[in-house]
Amino acid sequence: MKRWEAADKAVCSGKGSTPRIRSVKFNVLMNMIVTTSSLIFPLITVPYVSRVLSTGGTGHVAFAQSVSSYFSLVALLGVTYYGVRACASVRDDRTELSRTVKELLVILGCSTTVVSIVYVACLLTVPKMNAQFELFLLFGLSIWLASFGVEWFYQALEQYEYITVRSVCFKLLALVLMFAFVRQRGDYVIYGLIVVVAGYGSNILNLLRLRKFIDLHDGAKLDVTRHFKPMLWFMIASISSGMYIQVDIVMLGFLGTTNMVGLYQLVSKIKSVLVTAVNSVGNVMLPRLSYYQAQNKERRASELIAKNMNFVMVFGSAIIALLILLADPIVALLGGPDFTGSVFPLRCVGFAVMFSAMNIVLANYMISKGRERSWATVNVIGLALAIIANLLLIPRFGVIGSAVSISLCEALMFVMRSYVCRDFLKGIRELVDPIRIFLCALFSGVVTQCVLALGNAAAWNAFAWLLGGGVVFGIVYGASLAVCHEQFLMSMIQPVINRFKPQE
Repeated sequence: MKRWEAADKAVCSGKGSTPRIRSVKFNVLMNMIVTTSSLIFPLITVPYVSRVLSTGGTGHVAFAQSVSSYFSLVALLGVTYYGVRACASVRDDRTELSRTVKELLVILGCSTTVVSIVYVACLLTVPKMNAQFELFLLFGLSIWLASFGVEWFYQALEQYEYITVRSVCFKLLALVLMFAFVRQRGDYVIYGLIVVVAGYGSNILNLLRLRKFIDLHDGAKLDVTRHFKPMLWFMIASISSGMYIQVDIVMLGFLGTTNMVGLYQLVSKIKSVLVTAVNSVGNVMLPRLSYYQAQNKERRASELIAKNMNFVMVFGSAIIALLILLADPIVALLGGPDFTGSVFPLRCVGFAVMFSAMNIVLANYMISKGRERSWATVNVIGLALAIIANLLLIPRFGVIGSAVSISLCEALMFVMRSYVCRDFLKGIRELVDPIRIFLCALFSGVVTQCVLALGNAAAWNAFAWLLGGGVVFGIVYGASLAVCHEQFLMSMIQPVINRFKPQE
């Protein structure tokens, strides 16, 4: 905390001062800590909540959270992405930065008010929402908290140390609240409140701390209309992309049953956590990419994206293999006996994890290059495909239909984004290793399956099965990548090797 206060004083000491911008490695480290906490937190909460609330309670909360997120997406108008680029490009000019932030907050205030009125109207008239009035009203608060959390501002200034500590603290608070107040199946509304606190409570601190970085009362003339045109495609892309991410749960809620949503929300949570983990590097790339593009440092931007793509392929391929091999023990540990219907859908979403992360990498490139129109077009097509796929598959296959549709649509969106970015991808093809990575993952998966079959792993307890399979796969996969001299792995271990080389 003292370090933050010292940094804040430095920022306020001069009108043109800006916060210290850390290196990409430091930002990645901070984001990895956030990602690790995002992995550990569900490992503790999901097994507990799944057993206490079962499929019914978790289904109610997942459905309400997904529906409210749709309204939140509209209220944000794409500022989640646009705000990062707009603030990152002027972060060296405190006056212009202050003006930009205040203009965006005015726009958000107007949009959130309108969206909240519509949300309340739906809450009173839509039967499936009105049936869980308290829960949906609770998640309605998240619309305001999301709009005024200004997370995009702190990302633009690359304040990842603050983001990390704040995020971990609120996760710990939510963990304590969950164990203290979620005790029986009827406590799902309380659990919904804890979800809101964990996800959005820290946004209040963001807004309060904002005055230390910008001049809120400098009397500068605001011109909110200058943002309307550049925000248009960000808005279309962000809304369609966000709806696309949640469309499987929302449509399962309307077309299926609460128990189906409960089964699938476990799969969706695991997928979301894994996407976050795989994309931990990409989350810190957009501000730096926007900065490089503004400074015409094209080569450095290309190298940054290539490293990110290799990282995603290495870990995404491993996740596909591990979910196929170890879905049974994962569901047994995280969900318990009530969630056996989640096993096969979990195997299906492994492909969605990797393609989703790759799509985020390409989206970051498109945003940094100012190609919002193409980005938005692909997202709208993806949303349309997801709606059609879910309409066709959910009535016939239920939870499995949702899982298959999301993996299929993520793959199709990756194909479309790759086509749009084809010239750029051709330019970095010598920097990426897709063939070697996928072959190593396939080989490691086959070896791991043979070892587990010989050891009769299905007869072990779930933890031993998961641990044994994970260790075997990790060793074989790491060795395979090293033997093949995969570029990402070699870039990680080469500095270590160089330290032990004798000096000439």
